[in-house]
Amino acid sequence: MPQYQAPRGTRDLLPADSKPFDRLEAVILARADRYGYPRISTPIFEDREVFAKTSGEDSDIVSHEMYAVTLGVEGKGLALRPEGTAAVARSFLQHGMHRAPRPIRLSYLEPMFRGQRPQLLRFRQFWQWGLECFGAEEPSADVEIVEFTNGLFAEVGLTAYDLEVNTVGGADSRAKVTAALAAHFERHRDALSDASQRRLGTNVLRILDSKDPKDREVITGAPDLHELLSAEDRAHFDGVVAGLDRLGIRHRVVPTLVRGLDYYTRTVFEFILTDPEYTKGGDIAVAAGGRYDDLVSRMGGPEVPGVGIAGGVDVLLAALRQQGATLPGDVPAEVWILSGQADDVADRIQLASPLRDAGFRVAIEYSTRPLERQLENAVKHGATVAVIRGTEEARGGHVVVRDLAAKTQRVTRLAAVVAEVGRHAPKHAKPGLDGGTGPSEGGA
Repeated sequence: MPQYQAPRGTRDLLPADSKPFDRLEAVILARADRYGYPRISTPIFEDREVFAKTSGEDSDIVSHEMYAVTLGVEGKGLALRPEGTAAVARSFLQHGMHRAPRPIRLSYLEPMFRGQRPQLLRFRQFWQWGLECFGAEEPSADVEIVEFTNGLFAEVGLTAYDLEVNTVGGADSRAKVTAALAAHFERHRDALSDASQRRLGTNVLRILDSKDPKDREVITGAPDLHELLSAEDRAHFDGVVAGLDRLGIRHRVVPTLVRGLDYYTRTVFEFILTDPEYTKGGDIAVAAGGRYDDLVSRMGGPEVPGVGIAGGVDVLLAALRQQGATLPGDVPAEVWILSGQADDVADRIQLASPLRDAGFRVAIEYSTRPLERQLENAVKHGATVAVIRGTEEARGGHVVVRDLAAKTQRVTRLAAVVAEVGRHAPKHAKPGLDGGTGPSEGGA
């Protein structure tokens, strides 16, 4: 047993895990760009009040899941970021984006941290992608967020999920909704869990989010939120449902669906995994979100409507694997630089440089072992081509290019080595700062 291990609830992303993660990140952020949602990145830690003020002091992520961060002996009220929306809203206000032409659209893909009990697909450090749209009150903004996510899952091949939608009403309906729910749950107080009894005095709406079996029985008889909505809130939700219907996005209206954070208003939605592997212990959401028209004002800013969604990168990758999707694995260097001459490291690097610049994945053999052992090592590492220098054949500006699969080789001039290697190994695209790329996959 190693002396040190990753903290409980965390894990290392090894090369075989990182490659599909990187590919998925690229797909998500490229899709966000196409929708006009540029990336924003906020600090991993924030002022604790950013989350307490917006998510609710007694919400799970604030009351017992948030990691405190201290600085020096006295410390300060900082916390590791448990979710992205509040942090993005803080940045939105701090940098004066609320004064810019609206709507403001932003995307992110960041690690999050919650001290939750480790269980299936729930980690204490996890990654979320998200979209936030500030300044659009129209139902079409809600619909586009859902359509983005539904289309993303189609793009990567996820099919085993259901979309659930609901409305929790806005400011016009909240007093009526709260009073009706409070009256119902107060009549059944003794039947509720301890956590839900506490929520009777804080945010009664979040009792509907309880997964406790005792609470679910009482929730079944709760008042229908839709019957308590104002005309404006009902019309807004009708617009969302009509938009989803028009786009052919399969969904189910669940009148008891709410979100576990205080800042949600009106539309809420969840994409729930349906594979039996993920339904044993309750619902697991692969993405979820909704509208938060009061969030910016809660943080001391003006009234700015908003809507957003966050999805779990870890959860999505696991669901794709469960479906049998083909995901990229650890990618080896296909080209291996060998030498029959000792102590010529600089020459090996010089030989590798133009090949790397051309788009090949190239590794250098550092050892001075016999060539037979160097070739064995290249094969063990997954190389398909060896470029050999420092031998009788490789003199006077020549090298040997050996196809390790076909076991054939050719003496090649240094000036032609890129072309010769290209006959046996693929080139790979190189990203550029201007958004362009170098050689394309499979190019010669």
